[in-house]
Amino acid sequence: MTRPVPVDLSRTDGVGSVVGLLRPPIVVNPNNLGFLAPVPPLGIAYLAAAVRACGHEVQVVDAAGEALDRYIEFPTAAGPMGRIGLDPVDAVARLRDDTDVIGINLMFLHEWHQALELARAARRRFPRAMIVAGGETSTACRDELLAAAPEIDHLVLGEGEQTFTEMLHRRATGRSLSDIDGLVSRTTESGRDVAAPGLPVRLRGLEQLPRPAWDLIPLESYWAHNPHGVNRGRSMPMLATRGCPYKCTFCSSPQMWTTRYVVRDPDDLADEMAEYVERFGIANVNFHDLTAITKRQWTLDLCDALERRGVDVSWQLPVGTRSEALDGEVLGRLFAAGCRNLTYAPESGSPRLLAIMDKRVDLDHILLSVRAARQVGISPAMNFIIGHPHERWSDLWKTFRCAMRASWAGCDDLSPIIFAPYPGSKDWDDLAADGKVTLDDVAFYGGVNRAGRSSQSWNQRLSGRQLRAVQLGMLAAFYAVRLVRDPGRVRRIARARQTGEETTHLDELLRGRRDMRAQQHRLHTEVEGEPAASLAD
Repeated sequence: MTRPVPVDLSRTDGVGSVVGLLRPPIVVNPNNLGFLAPVPPLGIAYLAAAVRACGHEVQVVDAAGEALDRYIEFPTAAGPMGRIGLDPVDAVARLRDDTDVIGINLMFLHEWHQALELARAARRRFPRAMIVAGGETSTACRDELLAAAPEIDHLVLGEGEQTFTEMLHRRATGRSLSDIDGLVSRTTESGRDVAAPGLPVRLRGLEQLPRPAWDLIPLESYWAHNPHGVNRGRSMPMLATRGCPYKCTFCSSPQMWTTRYVVRDPDDLADEMAEYVERFGIANVNFHDLTAITKRQWTLDLCDALERRGVDVSWQLPVGTRSEALDGEVLGRLFAAGCRNLTYAPESGSPRLLAIMDKRVDLDHILLSVRAARQVGISPAMNFIIGHPHERWSDLWKTFRCAMRASWAGCDDLSPIIFAPYPGSKDWDDLAADGKVTLDDVAFYGGVNRAGRSSQSWNQRLSGRQLRAVQLGMLAAFYAVRLVRDPGRVRRIARARQTGEETTHLDELLRGRRDMRAQQHRLHTEVEGEPAASLAD
């Protein structure tokens, strides 16, 4: 059981470190149905703010944001992939010459090789620097990462602000790092490297953290390119909560965050939104919470706080949330407070499979909530996972029926994602115990192949080709029903394509595919002109 601890941001270390924080370039599957646009690195911005508040100098090199128009395709065992952003060597070259601590963010498994390249380049340029990695994949794959990257000295597990700043404090004051909760350090036993034990650390209250250090992130670059989520103008990513109280078998959240769920004070959240409107002129906020809404009263309190401040901004939940607190009254308040897009995440329409996945949802309540959201003016979307190792054809049929009922009830968008195991989840552990999955090049890119032609099946009853056919069939049937219920949708889609004024995730998907094709065309044009220079990295 982990204990929550405060971050002592009033503490300074006298002689501070010069810290460089690196975000890897983005990896995408150019053959996916959709395209997820790069998002400003919220986690790094929070960490940079905490480091700076403790008296250290900090620099962020966001390899993605520094070169969002730079796109290179490369082959992998899982099919061709695309890299958006700076080459890792170029990213490391931008660090200050006096950098003595380097932090590498490894959040997503498909960025594994990019993070390793950053570590190697950093060690070559800074042979005496301390190199630290953190993030979801660093937490889930701690032993594998240390074995693959001898350049990395330490790993920060889970929520990083407290652990990382404590490490910097001890380093600056000459104290041992061996007993810091949440820090895995490389040691030597009998001539081999092993990982020392460590436990993730959770914060008591999120209000103690300074605002993310957005001045260190190239926000204008993100705003000049395509936004993540439905395009409703200049957008900022935010967190209203951290963690998730549930333990779904396909999710690695319990390892990263434990099951401690922390909500922010609604007034503090509203203040931050108002600050961004005034400071950056934003028009929209995307909440990237694991589970944004679980408490009815907290949700109403947030609406009260936003209405008191008169914050003129739309906001949306593009990642997914639950429906327990979302009845007609709450949804009406959400719309009045600026909410325009809401994504539900039932994951399956089969009660049998939901029980296996430990996904505690009421499908009938979700459909009622979808209908109510549509009635008040919020555009609802829905996420499903297909191809879970225990799924049967009968389960798929129930999911298909649930998706059609949602479309008829007013759900605007559907995202049926093919299952891919993720390290740190129970499903991964079960498959690994049976010898069915290992951390190899195919597994690295499983997460970005879930909507592409290279999708792999982890289900003995359903092949990858069958799952792909089911995925396309569900999408076709869902949007056919939607057009029957709302014939004006065709006109709005055409208008969004012409004006860029989006209202649904389908608008976002079509825009993403168009932009990916443009990037691929530009790459092919460059290759024809200067093949050696274009593919040098």
